[in-house]
Amino acid sequence: ALVLSSPSFSPVLSSWQKLLLRTAARFSPDFTVRNGVAPEALSHDPEVVDEYLADPLVHDRISGRLANFIAQSGPRVLSRAPRWRLPTLLLYGGSDVLVDPAASRAFAQAAPAGLVTAHCLDDMYHEVFNEADAEPVFEILRRWLDQRVPLTAPQRPPPGAGAAPATPSPPRTPPPARSIPSSEAASPGL
Repeated sequence: ALVLSSPSFSPVLSSWQKLLLRTAARFSPDFTVRNGVAPEALSHDPEVVDEYLADPLVHDRISGRLANFIAQSGPRVLSRAPRWRLPTLLLYGGSDVLVDPAASRAFAQAAPAGLVTAHCLDDMYHEVFNEADAEPVFEILRRWLDQRVPLTAPQRPPPGAGAAPATPSPPRTPPPARSIPSSEAASPGL
């Protein structure tokens, strides 16, 4: 299963950004320019915006190579929606100005029936999980996951049923964390 949050099926690009993509990606793919992301367009929550601005790992640059990849890959995935095979929860902000919400709607409509569960959160911006009132978003996620991954208690024989007591298993340790690119990392407003 897959959860998508405001994917960049269609980044919002100005005319000059489109021109820059056609030239910079070809002649100087590693040259970087300002990405055009307005921090206040990420979330209605001023604290989220302040944290974004204060984060030393956040910058306002994007290379022609990355911008071109985003601009080409989003529409490519959108065009392949009719062949989609993965149960997907698609959450997107209806007031997102960094990626076009209409492209998320188009993806959900083009995917095979019943495979993509889409929720347009009308008044939300790009980072729906980081909005001032994100609880409804987390509730949608919880319900969707509960339908696909039901949590049930392990079945144990009733006391005195004659079964030998089970030896407790050692606690399982999770595998080491690894960095996985998210749709958020691949959806700057350029």
